[in-house]
Formats: sequence, structure tokens, C-alpha cells
Amino acid sequence: MRKATFPLVVIFCWLFLGMPCVCAQDVGWMQQGVRVWYFGGAGTTMSSDAEEAFLFGTVNGSSVQVTKHSGLNHWGSVQPVDTSTYSFLDKGPCWIHPQVLQTIAVGDEWMGIDIYTINRANYTYDTFKSNPEFSSIPYLLLPIKTLFGLASQREIVKIVYGRQYFDDVWGTAYFDAETGLCLFNLRLSLGGATVFFILSEINYDFANHLAFAEDNGPHTGFKSTIIKTSSASQYVMMNSSVESRYGNTVQMWVNTSAGGTSGYIPPDENYCFFGDIPVLRHKLMTATPQYPPENWNEYGDYLWWWVPTAALQHETINVFDVTMTRTSTNPYTFTATGVGSALYFPSLIFDNNGYMTDFSIRYDAIGLNIGLGTADPVHPIQLVEGSSYYGATMGRAEPVVVFHRLSLTVVSDTVGKGGGAVTGNGGISCSGHGSSATGMTGTCQADFTAGTNVTLNQTPDADSIWATWSGSVQGCGTNQSCQVAMNSDRSVTVTFPYSFMARVSSTNQGFESLATAYGNAGAVDTIYCRAVAFAENVTLGNSKAITLLGGRDAWYQPLNAWTVLQGLTIQGGSLVADHLEIR
Repeated sequence: MRKATFPLVVIFCWLFLGMPCVCAQDVGWMQQGVRVWYFGGAGTTMSSDAEEAFLFGTVNGSSVQVTKHSGLNHWGSVQPVDTSTYSFLDKGPCWIHPQVLQTIAVGDEWMGIDIYTINRANYTYDTFKSNPEFSSIPYLLLPIKTLFGLASQREIVKIVYGRQYFDDVWGTAYFDAETGLCLFNLRLSLGGATVFFILSEINYDFANHLAFAEDNGPHTGFKSTIIKTSSASQYVMMNSSVESRYGNTVQMWVNTSAGGTSGYIPPDENYCFFGDIPVLRHKLMTATPQYPPENWNEYGDYLWWWVPTAALQHETINVFDVTMTRTSTNPYTFTATGVGSALYFPSLIFDNNGYMTDFSIRYDAIGLNIGLGTADPVHPIQLVEGSSYYGATMGRAEPVVVFHRLSLTVVSDTVGKGGGAVTGNGGISCSGHGSSATGMTGTCQADFTAGTNVTLNQTPDADSIWATWSGSVQGCGTNQSCQVAMNSDRSVTVTFPYSFMARVSSTNQGFESLATAYGNAGAVDTIYCRAVAFAENVTLGNSKAITLLGGRDAWYQPLNAWTVLQGLTIQGGSLVADHLEIR
């Protein structure tokens, strides 16, 4: 059954506001169950991490309820939860609607603060990254990079806002013109306190215009601390902070230290998952702090402290270039099949959400060898900061499943004649005959998950040629196939032109009677006749020079067939005939 819910991509004509009808290209992310995350820093020296998350909740008309969670120190120090209602057609805490961005002017407000300057410019990934406000960020985070991956040059609207005399708040914010999303916001207030936030995570697929549910894995601001010691005074400590996430890609900063018979303190590194089957990459931060993630080196397939739950179903995984085989599912246990050349894990144990609960670790070069189990059950091997607040307070963001209906009208342009069929995804198989929808048969409508791209294919019947696509489609013309983006309910009309039995070349007019076609032909003309039987006796009595080309298809192209005429009398003029049979 179809669910009536908030559409994935919203297209509005603001005639009621006196604005021109300009359609937004992608504001589908503004739907119930989508959460937008930001990662940043706060304080006079920007030394502490900060995080924000905005969850889109109940939608009522053009109003949307947004719940804001914010905190410092890996969600360890949180602000009160704020739930407020905004118009998604206007401005909100993390967006300005694309149509508003087209007309926004100095003197307007964003979040109650005056806008002093506005700049619209086209950026590439590199030129956007070079903005001086981003000097403390070595690279742009994953959702921003994804947007530039879809369109190498994007229009960005920069606003400078401020409020004097009260608290002297000043800030700079960058908005993506196509989606309306705030990509970066730098805010300074009285006393030199500074806060910046950069878009770091969203459970929305910009390429396919599809929202998806979050998992319970690490999110923006999460931090994992792993400490394990042995009775032989050996130890290992690993810290990692999640900076960004997009789909199955997780980007995090990591540092590691360990001690055996000799010390081992490797430099800080960055790690990142890439793709549906994640590949871990790393780069030494101290050596190449400006390297973007796409240039990092591969280093195994998975991290140690969390893997996607889908990976738990694999028979083997690769961690730090060592193949590990799954030896148990209760709990999920992976055991190395060989010995690593450096730091590696003989065993890893995960819970059902993919979080590591125990491990053994070795590094033969420094004499490190710590087995499974912990001598201190009071202190867990792994502490994931942020996960408890996420689970107990924020909750998993799950978009409402949205279905849109595709309805087809398949007709001919001529009463009672011609037509064809349209087939497509979702069991679409719709035929039409004549110019009325009453001549339609088959499955002419279907429901699709929002964001689905439906491919429709047309087939004219023997009396028609390629149809024209119209309605909720663009640029399909008379193509044999047409793709429909199910971003809202769609109605598509497919009109097949009927091919008359005869066509006069000089006027391109069609007629059902050969005698009528002859009467409308010029003094020297060509008449194309389809491979049909004319139930008439034709008399050629004028002084016309006619070439009659018979045995033609609906496009009046030659067939290995004949035009049949009941009788023919030539009283004047001349006739040259091809593929004409007289009975």
C-alpha cells in the first residue's frame, strides 16, 4: 500500500510569495529521519572539539520540526536538547532554501542575525578548500567532497553576518546553492571565543536522492580509547576520533603507542573507509598534513575497533594486511591465518554492532605479545565516547520510507486508430489504442521508493510510429526509452502518432483513401502507401505524374510486402508504381 509522506525532493513554485517559479534541484535531504552532523572546534584557541547534529522530525505542510544535539569533548559535555520548528522553504539552523539563496540580500537575517555581505561564486573542490577560513582544516570532509564529486564546479553562497552592541557576534557561513546546506560556519563572539563547524555527516545519498537509516557504528565526534596491558608490563594504547562519515566511508584520526621489551610510538595517522566494501587507507599526519583522503595509501581492509556489521558476515576480513578468518559468530571472532610483519592482531572479537570487545596483539620486533582477556574487568578494553549519548539520547535516525506513484496514459493521436505499449520497472506494462484513455489495458501505474529512477520503454503498434513523451519528464522527446526520477508522484503521457494508409510527399498529409490522396497530390508528386489493402477502385483521371511507392511500414519505409488495391483505372496522366498489387 502506498504511504502518503513528505516527498523526497521538494519542488515548489512560490507564486504565493510573489517570487518567480524557480525549482530547487535537490532538497530531498530535508525529510523526516535525516540527520545532518557538523564537526568543529570551540574556545579561544580552538583546542577542544565540538559537534552538532540536526535531526529532521515531524513535517506539517511547509514546517519541519528540527531537534538539535550539541556538545564538546566527544559528546562528553552536552548542551540541552533543543527542538524547534522552522519553515524548510526559508531558513534554518543548517540551511537556507535554494530558492531563498537566489534572492537573499544584505539586510536579511539568518537565525536572527543581520546579513552584512553576500557573495555568490563558482568553486571547484580545490578552490573552495583554499578559503582562508579553512586554514585549520587540512582537507574538506566527506559529504562536501561527495558534492564536488557529483559536480566538479558548484555555486556556493557566502554570507557574512553580525550583531553589534549586544554580544558582538560575527560570522561567515558558506551554503551550497543546489542543496541549501550549510557547508561551513565560523562564528566569533565577544571576548574572542570562536566556534567553527564543517559539514561532516548526513544519512542521505546525494547521487541517488535517497535517504537511508543510520547504523549504530561510530559517528561524528565519537572517540575510541583502547588500553590493554599484560602482567609482563607490556601495553598497547590506541585512540581514534571520528571526524567525518558518508555512507560506508568513515574518516578518523588515530594515534597508537605500545610497549614491549623496547618502546614503540608510531606517529599519528589518519584512517579512512572507502566504498561499500571498505578499504582502510592511511597517511602520516605529521609528514603530509595537507593530503586529502583520496590520496592516502591502502593499509588493510578494516580497522580493529569497529567494522561495518555487513563485514561480520564475511568469512574473511583483512586487518593491517593480515588475513583473518571468522572462527565464531557467538561472539564474532576473527583469527589471523598468518603472522604480520609489524603490529598485528592474532585475534579480534566483535559484538553484534561491529564494535571490538577484545583482542590479542603482537609486534615481534619490540617483543610485544598480549593475549585475549583482561586482568581488570572493571575497566573495559575499549571505551567509545559518544556512543552512550547517541544510544540513550539521540537515537538512531531512520527516514520514513517514502513511496511515489507513477501513472501512465498511453494513447494515439487519432480517434480509434493507432497506439502502442509501454513497459518498465515495477511491473509496468501498459497498452493503449485510440485517443481515449478508455482504450488502455494492462498495468499502467505502480509505486516506487522515493529516489528510484524508472526506465520506461515504448513500442508502437503496426499502425503507429515513435511516441512523444510528455508530462513529468524532460528531454525524452520521441526516444525509445525515457527515465523518470521518482522524486514525487509522476504522471507521464505517451502519445503515439497514427500513420495513415497513404501519404502525399509534397504536403506530408496522410489519408485513409488512395483516391483522396491522389486528389490532394500535386501535378508531379509521390504517394507513399503502407502495406495494407485498399478496399476501393481508383480512377486516375487528371493529368498528374504520380509515383506510387507501396509496401511501406508505419514510417513509410520499404518492407518486403505489397500494397493491395481492388481496382485501378488510368484515364489521364501517368503512374509509376512499385510494390503495388491489383486484384
